Amino acid sequence: MKTIKDVQLISLKKVVNERGHLVEIQRADDAHYLGFGQTYVTATLPGIVKAWYRHHHQVDQLALIKGELLLALYDARDDSLTRGNLVEITITEQAPLLVQIPPGVWHGFKALGNEPAFLLHLNTVAYNFQHVDEDRLPSDTLSIPYEW
Repeated sequence: MKTIKDVQLISLKKVVNERGHLVEIQRADDAHYLGFGQTYVTATLPGIVKAWYRHHHQVDQLALIKGELLLALYDARDDSLTRGNLVEITITEQAPLLVQIPPGVWHGFKALGNEPAFLLHLNTVAYNFQHVDEDRLPSDTLSIPYEW
């Protein structure tokens, strides 16, 4: 399986009991804790693609809350040992993950299945409307060798 340098996939423990379940996403005493500047939840309707994004300073931290998601990552960083690598990650409620995406890595996602996908974003930098730390490309760009 291809990888991308500095992308972290952290398996999350899901504790299920007769009343429901608990998934612990991140704690301040976790080795992978990067802090955060902003947290929010997005909903993506079935079959909808949200792509492509990359940041210059921010580490995106994503965790699926509900639904099923296909996450695609593309390393276009000039100085990266994994430049040109493309990685697909399917995230489900049954196999929860926290994905940490470093600056410079293009990423996007698609909601799979018949229900919306709810995604928790734990960004390390708060969004700044005057100095946007984000580049975008359309989902069908020819710059990234991927078809949704």
